[in-house]
Amino acid sequence: MKNNKYWVKRAKDKMKGYHKDSDKTILLITNAYDKAIEDIEEDIRKIYDKFKFDSGLSDAEIRKLLNSKVDNKILDELREQILTVEDPDIRKEILSKLNAPAYKARITRLEALKLNVYTKIKTVADIELKQSKSLYIDTINKSYYQSIFDIQKGLGIGFDVASIPTHVVEEILKNPWSGKNFSQRIWKNTDIVAEKVTDIMLSGFVSGRTISQMSRELRDFADVSKYVASRLIRTELTYMANQGELQSYKECGIEEYMYLATLDDRTSEICQKLDNKVFKVSEAKEGKNLPPMHVFCRSTTRAWFGVDTLEGIKRRARDPKTGKTYLIDANIDYKTWRDTYVKED
Repeated sequence: MKNNKYWVKRAKDKMKGYHKDSDKTILLITNAYDKAIEDIEEDIRKIYDKFKFDSGLSDAEIRKLLNSKVDNKILDELREQILTVEDPDIRKEILSKLNAPAYKARITRLEALKLNVYTKIKTVADIELKQSKSLYIDTINKSYYQSIFDIQKGLGIGFDVASIPTHVVEEILKNPWSGKNFSQRIWKNTDIVAEKVTDIMLSGFVSGRTISQMSRELRDFADVSKYVASRLIRTELTYMANQGELQSYKECGIEEYMYLATLDDRTSEICQKLDNKVFKVSEAKEGKNLPPMHVFCRSTTRAWFGVDTLEGIKRRARDPKTGKTYLIDANIDYKTWRDTYVKED
């Protein structure tokens, strides 16, 4: 069996790899936020060009313009925008607003602005949900199989394992481990963004801010929103990866795991205290003795091999006819291992 240094290095390298995989997803989502803000800025320019909000209009004149009725074709244009929205819940939510009884008659310019902002930001939510869910599913599967591969390769013992069930993956995704699951947090975060962007626009109109001033404020807030989205992805990714590995321990009959903190100048005090502590798999609880312990947590775990666990694995890998243990080549590659030992449903 490989030494502790091997197991620790493999565990930490895998977690680094999972987070590197998230870079592309984060970039796609931040680009979606940038595009939404650019579109909103263009809408602001059109309004300024048409009504000259920065030319000294009084509060009363500005409010009159914002409360003036506009052609309801704006609703048709917004309905066109959501044709690209894939998430059925987001599409339903946007349509429920656009089709509200209050908008059967002509709507005010203010109402149209709010609907426009809401639609654009919820389109970002659609992208964020799709991209992050795809990343998380890949991470759960990758961490499950890669963990078992490392366990068997590190022990030099091969035995058949089951594929991770789809319903288990779904349970991990839907689990509100920190009070809300990732989907609910995206909903909440984008609701806040839509409300704040609307406030920035309206206060800008009323106070007579220039387009450049409003654009700067919008972009500053967009940077905060992108940071929040990135924080959510990084934290949830650590949760998904550790859950996938926890399932691998259960599949292999491993009863204990060791907590491994990433020790550097960013390591939290709680992770430092948990580092190298051993816990029972049956008592694993995210946020208590299983990562993540906090936002941006990068901690992970490694399988802990007690005497009984090793004996159980050896029995499992024993040929019932010959009584010999199935040994695997130390140089076996991942594809060969998976084709040989993973029993797909």
